[in-house]
Amino acid sequence: MMKNICITKILSTAVLALVFPLAGKAELAALNDEQMAEASGQSGLTISARVELDDGSRVSYTNTAADYADNNEYWLVVDNITGAVEIQDLKLDLIGDFGPAGDTGALQWTLPEEIVFDDLKTDGIYMSTDKEVNAGSRFLMAVEVDGTLQLPASTTMTIFATE
Repeated sequence: MMKNICITKILSTAVLALVFPLAGKAELAALNDEQMAEASGQSGLTISARVELDDGSRVSYTNTAADYADNNEYWLVVDNITGAVEIQDLKLDLIGDFGPAGDTGALQWTLPEEIVFDDLKTDGIYMSTDKEVNAGSRFLMAVEVDGTLQLPASTTMTIFATE
């Protein structure tokens, strides 16, 4: 059971590490009058994006607040990511009626119905004592995805403060 939880956490972290760079590659485009008229009255923000990754792209994550048994700091490194990820119609909205009493503010994500992976792959996902892969890094797994991930329609994820 512990092994499944650990693998699930690693996979979740890897997917997030591959998808979150989408926010960093946004492009602003001017809207014409017709597009502005369509946008009025809508709440939230809708994002469509395609991220293309070249050789050498890497995502490194460490939890500085973690309490490791051996007092070392460890990094999760997704090394040499190539390919592309595309999303259409990811919706972000601020809501004020969340929680049991319906009075809590939150950020609500409505996930896209599909995420398209275009030959997305990595040389490996590693656990390391450095933010780059080195001789002492531990290989966990590699990922290669080519195709479409379909999600249930209108799947929402809500992020809120607990204190």
